[in-house]
Amino acid sequence: MSSISNKLFSVAILLSCSTCVFAQSTLTPEMKDKMLKDIMSEKMHHVSGVAEEENDISTLSRTTGNTGNDKKISTTNSSTVEEAEAAIIVDPNDSNYLVASFMVQSTSTALTFPVYYSGDGGKTWLNSGFNPAAITQADFPNTVIAGGGDPVFAWDKQDSILYYGWIYLMLNNAHDTSYFALSWAYSKDRGHTWQVEPGSNHFIGQGATNPTSGAEYSYKDGVCDREWFAVDNSGGPNQGALYCAFINFKNGGESVKTKPRGATSFGPLKLAYNGSSQLVNVECDHKGKLHMTFADLSLKTLLHTYSVDGNNPFPGPYQIYQGMDLWGNASIVTGRENAAPSLAVDGADNLHVVWSDYSLSLHKVYSFYSRSTDSGVHWSTPVRLDSISPVFTGKMMFMPIVSASANNVTITVTAIDPVTSGDSARVYQFSSTNNGASFSHWPVLLSAAPTYYPQYTPLSNYFFGDYNKSVSTNCMTYVIWEDGRKGLGPKVYMSATNQCVTGVREVSAITASLQLQSVYPNPASDHVILNFTDTRDEAINIVITDINGKTVAQQTYAAHSGSQNINMPLHINSGMYVLSVNNAEGLIAARNLQIVK
Repeated sequence: MSSISNKLFSVAILLSCSTCVFAQSTLTPEMKDKMLKDIMSEKMHHVSGVAEEENDISTLSRTTGNTGNDKKISTTNSSTVEEAEAAIIVDPNDSNYLVASFMVQSTSTALTFPVYYSGDGGKTWLNSGFNPAAITQADFPNTVIAGGGDPVFAWDKQDSILYYGWIYLMLNNAHDTSYFALSWAYSKDRGHTWQVEPGSNHFIGQGATNPTSGAEYSYKDGVCDREWFAVDNSGGPNQGALYCAFINFKNGGESVKTKPRGATSFGPLKLAYNGSSQLVNVECDHKGKLHMTFADLSLKTLLHTYSVDGNNPFPGPYQIYQGMDLWGNASIVTGRENAAPSLAVDGADNLHVVWSDYSLSLHKVYSFYSRSTDSGVHWSTPVRLDSISPVFTGKMMFMPIVSASANNVTITVTAIDPVTSGDSARVYQFSSTNNGASFSHWPVLLSAAPTYYPQYTPLSNYFFGDYNKSVSTNCMTYVIWEDGRKGLGPKVYMSATNQCVTGVREVSAITASLQLQSVYPNPASDHVILNFTDTRDEAINIVITDINGKTVAQQTYAAHSGSQNINMPLHINSGMYVLSVNNAEGLIAARNLQIVK
């Protein structure tokens, strides 16, 4: 861990309170129609009455096209099948237990949301067999699935209840009405089996539109889109409350519904922000406060508000960032460009948010990070993610996600290199062990192969969603995303990294080019030997840092293809250190190293 400029990450550089509170915009009829048309275009994927079957996962060794340690969850490798909008959650009582879901569709089958679970940290997965499509089709007879998306999870730690939400669009036989159904289910056995409440209780919101024009009909709650879940696990008076935040066009802004602990349905809708907003993200802190971060698309600002219980007034909103174009939709990379803000809360209740912004005139995308130490009232000066490491020089960063646990904060981002690699993109991760005050100088490469996005032309024919997700607990960070390597189109992958071993950060090799087998002797005195294999001739950089992230030794070596040893002399005082191996793609591996003189 090496600290970057204090100027970049100093939380003393804050917006004054007078500039934090931001005037709300109005959701004009023109903006509403545009947003609804965009949503219809996004979610109206394919019309079919046939549901796709998913195979159970007994091992991940069957993956195709992978040469690294990231894992493909499903066994589908056909370029005609798309997987997108991935969600993952970890059992708050067991850091090795994961549940994941994502959209699966093809040109011949209806959209499905398979739910998988893993008890070994993502090494193997099983399909729960839960079929949300069958539930929604029973709710809307004489209709067919026309699209949908947005799978999300939340976990009640105290009662061990796992919640799951999704959206379907159902098209009637006359093709003059599309029904939006935002639904929820729950599991009491960690995702093995699922239950839904009877009647209308399993709906969070329902709406209807004209599928041709996108005009909203007056129907029940109105269209509810891009939902996110959060559970109050504070142990306070609202312990176990499940919050669902979403954009509601009937009421004109970001809205929240609450299901109190033990209740079988959600309560009335509460409007949190009235304006031309989208892209909400929610989290609960350790005091039970519900935080909401979202974008106002007309004002091109990233905003934050909160509530002590999801019902009492939402103050502010407080401005995080004034942008250029937070709703890109310009096919700069994936054809799905938007700010996609991601929000996380660390163990000290600091807030962390990452997002993307777009320069349409320059045809470029940029991504940023900011944090708040006072519940979202003030925010640090946003920092461009490509400034964190020389690995990112000249690259465009897009669709970042953030997770946090204790004092660890982890950012995952896709970096695209339009200059040297013909628009090839890779997924990277970098971390902080001091609540976001500084981040690791060398990122971890997660994706085992690059994605060449120009091969998907026109991009609008492919669905690279913006629901990537990461989750951190104890020392582990799990990331799930989709990319388009090997020309397969959108496919879902996941990776796991260990953030802390004996108090310092340690990761295993992720990339395929270099595999670090051992570091010995350990404890060491005057030298250390690195045994590794490489698939190519390349320069590698070995860096030794102390537990505060200060570099105490550094050496570049010329590695060759095959198995080899490097003997590195040590002129360092006794103590605990981290030895990192980096190549041109970033951090390959890190190991704890004890030196005893």
